[in-house]
Amino acid sequence: MIIRNATILVINVSSRPVTPAYYIAKGQKTLGPCTLDDLRNFLAYGSISHGDLVMRDGEQQWHPVASLHEMAADDAPESREKNSSGLLPRRRTVRYRDYERVPLDQRAGQVLIWLAVGFVIFPPLLWRAAHAIFSARIFCRKTDEHGYLTCWPRWVEVLTTVLIVINGIAWLSLIAVAWSKAGPFVREMMEAFGEGMNSVKSLF
Repeated sequence: MIIRNATILVINVSSRPVTPAYYIAKGQKTLGPCTLDDLRNFLAYGSISHGDLVMRDGEQQWHPVASLHEMAADDAPESREKNSSGLLPRRRTVRYRDYERVPLDQRAGQVLIWLAVGFVIFPPLLWRAAHAIFSARIFCRKTDEHGYLTCWPRWVEVLTTVLIVINGIAWLSLIAVAWSKAGPFVREMMEAFGEGMNSVKSLF
């Protein structure tokens, strides 16, 4: 009876899915075991870098985090991105799970406010939003299947460019109309000022 129970116990343990474990070398200490998801979180929040050493459970050799094919698979889609000019892609942006940890200029709500206010009232805010959109990822509150915050799609950059062009044309048109209305009055004021200065000079 005891042997049967022992056999059943072995079968149950072996049927469980095995999660790979990793160990991290930080200075003189070894941290772990941790899961692949833990490694992603450590990278996202800056606790470790791609150059830090990591070793899988059961191995005898340390490897840089960047050399793990599991991590390379995560970075592959972004590493292949190139813009139309053929330049190197922008640096990889860390991923977040907590919206409150995202820098202010990378939060979708804040950047959307800058876009709206900048387009309608104050162009410098539009330029600030554009700088944030073109230089980094903009994170939404919604999460993906892995629990990471989702980002604005790349077509938002095209939309932002269109907004800047439209805004620039609108403001140039407004300035042109204002000058056409106020120009004659300004010229009259300048002529009157010049005549006044000539009259003052003639007294001396």
